[in-house]
Amino acid sequence: MQTRQARSARHMVLATTLCLVSALAITGLAYLLRPGPVPGPASAPPKRLTSLKLPEGLFRGWKKPDLAILTSGQQYGYLLPCGCSRPQYGGLERRHNLLQVLRSEGWPVTAVDVGDVPQDRGIRDMPNVQGLIKYRVAMESMKDMGYLAVSLGEREAALNLFTVLAEFALNNPTPRVLAGNVKDRDSLFPEQLYAWKVSPVPDSSLRVGVFAVISPTVQKKIKDEKIKFEDNRLAIPRILREMEAEKPDFRVLLYQGQANEARTLAGDHKSLNLIVCLSDTDEPSAEPIKVGDTLIVSSGHKGRHVGVVGAWKTGHRDRPFELKYQLVSLGEEFMTPDDERKDHPILRRMEDYTRELQKQNYLAKVSPVKHPMQLRFNNATPIFVGSDACKKCHSDAYDVWKESKHAHAYETLVKVKHPGLRQHDPECIVCHTVGFGYESGFRSERETPKLKDVGCESCHGPGSEHVKNPKDTRWYAEMNPWRAKENETEQEKARRILKMDQFCQTCHDVDNDVKWKFDLRWPPIKH
Repeated sequence: MQTRQARSARHMVLATTLCLVSALAITGLAYLLRPGPVPGPASAPPKRLTSLKLPEGLFRGWKKPDLAILTSGQQYGYLLPCGCSRPQYGGLERRHNLLQVLRSEGWPVTAVDVGDVPQDRGIRDMPNVQGLIKYRVAMESMKDMGYLAVSLGEREAALNLFTVLAEFALNNPTPRVLAGNVKDRDSLFPEQLYAWKVSPVPDSSLRVGVFAVISPTVQKKIKDEKIKFEDNRLAIPRILREMEAEKPDFRVLLYQGQANEARTLAGDHKSLNLIVCLSDTDEPSAEPIKVGDTLIVSSGHKGRHVGVVGAWKTGHRDRPFELKYQLVSLGEEFMTPDDERKDHPILRRMEDYTRELQKQNYLAKVSPVKHPMQLRFNNATPIFVGSDACKKCHSDAYDVWKESKHAHAYETLVKVKHPGLRQHDPECIVCHTVGFGYESGFRSERETPKLKDVGCESCHGPGSEHVKNPKDTRWYAEMNPWRAKENETEQEKARRILKMDQFCQTCHDVDNDVKWKFDLRWPPIKH
């Protein structure tokens, strides 16, 4: 027979067991009846940064890449198409718009440039007074676009590397300016010139490492005795070791050299994913060069084209990326829509640029030289007198000119927009006035109003001596070397017409007048 204490202990055990069973039952029931995970908001599509869309046919068959890199180079000072004819290609505005389209598609994209950003001479043999300011505007624009790095080469050196780097890199850490085989970089150009950079790319899990070196071929073209170079056979392995400490996933070399030299480097350094090199032609190949798993690309001259490299992770250590390449011609399909012009950062840069030309009076910075006709005779120095001085004796030719577009050339600069103020740009004014850059030629609308527009003396030279003494036959051949000779043969005529055509193309060149044909343009103004 159990004692009272034993029964009490047994009851307590049973009660505890029941409580435990009940608790477990309740817990299990609660687990079974728990609500499912609360669904988060659906992944929102990327915010569109522009209403522009990718043109039909570009990036055909591409899925969204894990990384996209826009490649450019050899801009040679071309900021924007001048707008004198259509269609024109290239320009920083359109390059920016392409990047915005890719970002609007959700692509993780960055950009690099192989260098030769500035022009190394002025147009039409003028002094290069705008080379430095145009370099700064271009670099500031690439900063606006989110460029990762820019190299430098022969064109930058022609402007003097100390001056060029002080103009932008001294006060701007991005895009980083790279040239890894320049000796004594840190002492010559402290915090201005670097060897490499490793950086994450927005919206990508990948880190891009980019470095730059200058080839032996280009080194020989750089005449500055202060600039010395390390042997690339030593520099490239050293730079790669330094860069690896930052653990890049994708490795890019900006190579200031030609494709044949880049092929050798790709074979020697198999860890490189991409080499951006120089192009030896205006129009680049749409097909990249492949050496093993390395892609070698170039994008031509004057910024008319850019490249886009897409990278997709494969998950394989021996071949971590699948790579594709698309060459993009920056045509009118990338022009800024009217309702997006107001806040467009590159267009704002261009307006600031022409305002600076006006404010700093860049027209006056062009030191005039003597026209060839002003050197022809020791006892006479003709000056420019304006087209109205020709009217009395050459009324028929004057009437033809007056009805032509030449007679309104200056007005087109005043009226043009995006940017405006082109009448203060020496590189525009030289082909829209009479004698700019020569002694007694156009200086400004206020000082020389009679020399506005493209007039008689734009082609025939300064006419004061001929006006003063029309019968002085010395000036006939000087002022009209294109006059047909008596009994001219067909061969002589062809040579004369070719010389006229070539003279016209000093302004009507392939960049400014894309549809120029002498045999179509000459008849309406023939005189």
